[in-house]
This record gives sequence, C-alpha cells and structure tokens, in this order.
Amino acid sequence: MFGLALKALDVTTMRRLSERVNVIPVIAKADTTCKDELSNQIQIYQFPTDDETVRAINTELNRLVPYAIVGSTDFVKKENGKMVRARRYPWGIVEVENEEHCDFVKLREAVLRTNVDSLRERTHKVLYENYRRSRLRAMKVGDGDTGPKMMEAFAEKQREFHEEMAQKEKEMRDNFIARVSMKEEEMKRREELNNMRAKEIAENFDDEMKRLETQIHNLMEEKVKLEAKAGKKIRK
Repeated sequence: MFGLALKALDVTTMRRLSERVNVIPVIAKADTTCKDELSNQIQIYQFPTDDETVRAINTELNRLVPYAIVGSTDFVKKENGKMVRARRYPWGIVEVENEEHCDFVKLREAVLRTNVDSLRERTHKVLYENYRRSRLRAMKVGDGDTGPKMMEAFAEKQREFHEEMAQKEKEMRDNFIARVSMKEEEMKRREELNNMRAKEIAENFDDEMKRLETQIHNLMEEKVKLEAKAGKKIRK
C-alpha cells in the first residue's frame, strides 16, 4: 500500500533512538495497515529469554514485534450487552483489548508486567553505561579517571559549553535585530505607500473641486447671458 511503508528516515531515527532508550516498535492504527508492514527488520529491544520463568512468554512477545496497536477512548456495547473499548466502523468494531484484533494486551503484558524490571535494568546497565563511556571517550578521559585530567576535561567542556551558549545567544540576538529591522522597513514602506495614496486622493479631490468650480462658473455666466437676453425681449 502506497504511503504506509517505513521510510528511510523512520528506520534511521529508530536506530539512533535505540542507542539511548529501549525501542519497542508500535504500529498505530493497525486496522488500516497491511500485514506486509510488519515484516521490516530493524535492531530493536528483545525481551530476555534467559530466565526460564519468562522464556516462553518473552519468546512469544519477541515474535509479535512490531506490535500492531489500535487505540480508542470510546466504549461500544456488543450484541451480548458487554461494554468494550473499541473503534466503530460501518462494517463492525475493532476492540482494543481483543487479542484477535490487535496486540494491545500483549504490549501491556510485556512492558508493565513481565519485563518492567529488565527494561529498567537494561536502561541503567547498558544504555546509560554506553552513553557514559562514549561521553568520556569524547572528552578523552579514561573510565574511572577522577584526577586532574578529569577536572581539565570538565573545565574544557564547560568552556566549550559557555562559548556555544554565547554564540547561540549572539545568533538569536542578531536574528531578532534583523527581524525587527525587516519589520521596521516593512512598516516604513507601508507608511510611504499610505502617504502616496493619501496625497493622490487629495490631489484628485482638488482637481475635482476645481472642475466643479469651473462648471459652476460657466453655468453662472450662461445664466447671466440668458437673463440679459430675456430682458431685451421683454423691453421690445
């Protein structure tokens, strides 16, 4: 289906996010997505299967990824009288908590019940630790180094941060000044345009008044001539 497939940007974003957080792919509005959309392979969080107590459950949960989710805030009354959270369509309903319709129940089970501790542990021991080490490498500081070298690296980072903030502040100030200047120029152009229009209207008004005065003067002269001509006829 055109427009539904994962874009390259989506895949890249998920890969970058997986370095910072536990990524569990979810397909929203799964009732409008074809099954082919579920076949995209990407490096994502895998629920642990080393513990025998959750091995079977997590194996099934990993198989379902990415989870096809349908959400709704509405409750619908079924034919048997039971109220369920669902989305209504002309052809029927899609139930949020019906495992035959979507994977919402499985996702809830995976994240909030079965694997909440393992998610928290992986965030702390893997994701955070990898991030911490990468930052230390960027600062050219060895893991566990708390001596002068660490203080020098910290001071250097702090200096770079202040320089970056100062540069951003300058850019924001320059951008603000430029926008104000553009606005002032625009207002000035509008004022000049309004003045030109006002002057044009005033000139047109003066020209019209002069034309009317000329017409009135001509009419008065014509009236005087007609009255004089009429007076001569009466005397005869």
